[in-house]
Amino acid sequence: MGTEEQILQYQLDHGIFDNAKFSGTEGIAKRAITNGISTLSPKQQAVLNPYLSQYCSGVTNPGGHHNDCFTVLEGEALLDAYRRCDDSECLVCESCENEAGFYANQWEKISRE
Repeated sequence: MGTEEQILQYQLDHGIFDNAKFSGTEGIAKRAITNGISTLSPKQQAVLNPYLSQYCSGVTNPGGHHNDCFTVLEGEALLDAYRRCDDSECLVCESCENEAGFYANQWEKISRE
């Protein structure tokens, strides 16, 4: 299974298509997972394309400043973000994940002092 099909499988397993604008989106995703996304018609692929990329949600530092990350997650980066994040509505890129980890580490150090 390719990366795009793995993304669609994750989305299917986690109810991402439950509120899709087009009611047939879930069925198209299932077909893509089973047969490969390349077997879909251009119109079917167009239905799925918005689900194959997401913007990073970014992170907020302890001072309350949001980093305004505009990274587009697609391919392996999107799949990794889904695997790392607990909330599929708030996906973050690897850089923002590292930044959030840094803040957590700093807070832990401060808390111990």
